[in-house]
Amino acid sequence: MLRIPIRFWVLAAALSLGWQQASVQVSSAGEVADAVGDCVPQQICCDSVFSDGCCDLWSRSTLTGDWGGLRTDLQKSGITFAGRSTQFAFGVNGGINVPVPPPLGMGDTFKYTGRGEYDLIFDLEKFGGLPYGSLLVRAEHWYGQYGNVTPNVGSFAPAVFAAAIPPVPESPGELYLTNFVFTQPLSEKLVVFAGKKDVLGGADQDVFAGGDGTEQFVNQALVANPAFLLGLPYTSFTAGAAMPREWGMMTAYVYDPQDRTRDFFNNLDSLFSKGIIVGGEVKVKTNFFGKAGDQHVGAIWKHVDLTNLNFAEPPPGVYPEPTVPGFPTLPDSYTVYYGFDQYLVQYADKPGRGYGLFGRASISDGNPTPVRYFLSAGLGGYSPVGKQRGDQFGVGWYFVGASNEFGPLPQAVFGPRDGTGVEAFYNFQINPWMNITPDIQYIHPGAGAIADDAFVYGVRANLKL
Repeated sequence: MLRIPIRFWVLAAALSLGWQQASVQVSSAGEVADAVGDCVPQQICCDSVFSDGCCDLWSRSTLTGDWGGLRTDLQKSGITFAGRSTQFAFGVNGGINVPVPPPLGMGDTFKYTGRGEYDLIFDLEKFGGLPYGSLLVRAEHWYGQYGNVTPNVGSFAPAVFAAAIPPVPESPGELYLTNFVFTQPLSEKLVVFAGKKDVLGGADQDVFAGGDGTEQFVNQALVANPAFLLGLPYTSFTAGAAMPREWGMMTAYVYDPQDRTRDFFNNLDSLFSKGIIVGGEVKVKTNFFGKAGDQHVGAIWKHVDLTNLNFAEPPPGVYPEPTVPGFPTLPDSYTVYYGFDQYLVQYADKPGRGYGLFGRASISDGNPTPVRYFLSAGLGGYSPVGKQRGDQFGVGWYFVGASNEFGPLPQAVFGPRDGTGVEAFYNFQINPWMNITPDIQYIHPGAGAIADDAFVYGVRANLKL
């Protein structure tokens, strides 16, 4: 286990970006202000809706400001430094209705969970590297109740997903290094990356339904496709390439199937010793109705031992999905998926903002993948009511088609069945560094033998540090 001393805590507050964003350069005065968190010049700051005094705590772009100029100095030297703290206060009515062993628990409960994420992005060109090269270093921790109410619902897709990452349920408050990934553009049409990276944001992402559960939907089924995401380790070693084109993007990667949340580079001798994960995606830009959008198709193949559903099934809501010890396994699984997002409205006075439709679909092997097929759809984006502030909203529906290959034991223990759910949220952008999001879900859980239909409700708060 990697235990990170307090001095790393101080150094590891950072810009929350995945590898796809790590090479983006800050190029305008407004973007610089967002990146460094300092008070921006009067004429820039007061153009926003948060214009009541540009140098006060309320109107600056980050809670902790510029630290007496240190943050700006770090960026000038090639180190972008920021962070995020997210709070979850959620309850469940219904859910699991019979006594169950940990990590599951009874429904009809209310819980609190906190999560911190801290990044450093190094501009490697300023450290003697190749042009536009970057290194992303990310540390994360959780505190409060691990997983929040997810273990009490009985659905296989975690209901409050971001409250269960990093996946170290026995270690509240400990920082774990989840990303140490190099990104290097070799040309305008080829970007390569390698290192230790978390799986979120790298595949099957939509403008209106994606991320990691801290900004848009909280249910994992509306963050990314559970057919492949539940079976992937949260963070491990990877290498791959992104190939931007005028018409869209192609990506391809390999991934070590062992979860490396507790490791840094101390177990490289076991790299790919338990198999390999290979994936790829093609994303195409569209312009239906004269509005921006994209459609993507991808596939993930896992050559790693997973539980044979004829004999057993991992408990619902546990991420990453474990292999049940002592039961037979199968070595290969696959998921083929499709997704789209399409703007219906783009605001002329706020370029880059609007709202529209999203959808996902997939088919999988059905054993060892417990989700045979998956569908989701919804509406989301920037609210027409609060677009000046940056309010966002989303309404989404999903359907999890259960495998038909569950044997007598998993049928008796969990009663796996098709599951479905609906989620709605409204993200109030209180000021530049804080948003508060009421959220409500109705869930028909997939573990029918132990759970009733459930309502999950609560509030999420985000602080940009």
